[in-house]
Amino acid sequence: MRILLIGLIGILHFGTLGQDSLLYKEAYTVRYENDLFTGTDRYYSQGIFLQYDHSDIDLNWLNRFFFRVPDIQRGLQTGVAQKVYTPSSITSDSLLPGDRPYAATYGYTARFSSQSRSKNYTLSWSLNTGWLGKPAFGKETQTAIHRWTHNTKPLGWQHQLHNGLIFNLGFGIMKTWFAKTKWVRAEIGSVITLGSLTNETRVSGSLKLGYITGQKQFLLYYNQEARAVAYDGTLQGGLFTKPDEARIASKEITRLVSEQELGLKVLYKHFSCAAYMHFQSKLFEGAANHRWGGISLSYYFGTAK
Repeated sequence: MRILLIGLIGILHFGTLGQDSLLYKEAYTVRYENDLFTGTDRYYSQGIFLQYDHSDIDLNWLNRFFFRVPDIQRGLQTGVAQKVYTPSSITSDSLLPGDRPYAATYGYTARFSSQSRSKNYTLSWSLNTGWLGKPAFGKETQTAIHRWTHNTKPLGWQHQLHNGLIFNLGFGIMKTWFAKTKWVRAEIGSVITLGSLTNETRVSGSLKLGYITGQKQFLLYYNQEARAVAYDGTLQGGLFTKPDEARIASKEITRLVSEQELGLKVLYKHFSCAAYMHFQSKLFEGAANHRWGGISLSYYFGTAK
C-alpha cells in the first residue's frame, strides 16, 4: 500500500534502536514502514513515524515522572504516528467477513525510561493517546497517494472500524548484557500494555553484533518477540466503542503471536540509517503470516556527559 501519512510515529517500535554509543544525548528520527518492500499489500500496510529522543534528561519538574533506580539515567522518547491497516484485498467495495477490517490509528506517545547504569537494567512506562477510525485519515491518505501514483483505487473504506479514543498505558523492564563491549550487545525485556486499544503482554530478546562504539558504527541486529494478546483494537474495534460489523470476533483472535525483526544499522558522526525486515505470525483465524520492511534516518546532537 503506497500511502503518505500526514502525521507520524509509533514509538515503542519493536526493534527501535537506541543511541548505543551515547556520544550524543538527543536525536530526531524519521521511520517509514511498508509491506510494499516485501511485495504485498494487506494487513498492516504502512506506517510513518517522527520521533524525538533524549537519552540523558535531567529537569526538576520532569524527574518526578520517572521510576527511581540506582545510578539513574533518565531517557525521554516522544513522537506521533499514523498507521494504516487493510483487508487482504483492497479491490472489493463490499464488506469482507472474516478478513482484517480497514482501520487507521493516529496518536501521540511519550515514554519515560529509567536506566540503572551500574545494574544495567531499565524500568519504563509510556502513555499513548490518539484516535482510531476516521479522525486518523487513513482513507484520505491512501486514496490520494494511489491516485498520484496511478495505482488501484482502494475500495471498502466505508467499512472501516468505528471512531474511538485511544488511551493506553505501558509498563516495561529490560535487562542489558555486554553493555561496555564494542562488538556485542544483548537485551531481554517485557512490556505489559493496558487500555482502550491494546491489552497484551510482550516478552522480547535482542542481539546486536558489530562495531558498537564511537562516531562510526556498523551493526546487525535480530529481535525476537512473543505477544500474549487479550485484546487488539485494530482487529476488534475500540474497547469502549459501539460494536462494529467489520470486527474480528474475539474467539477468532490468535492469543499468542510471534514476531521477528532482522536489520542493519550504520552510524557516521551525527547521522545514522537503518533498514530492516519484520516478520509476524497470523493474528486471527484464517489470516496469513505477514511481513513488511522499514527504513529509518536519525540525526544526533547534544554531547552526552
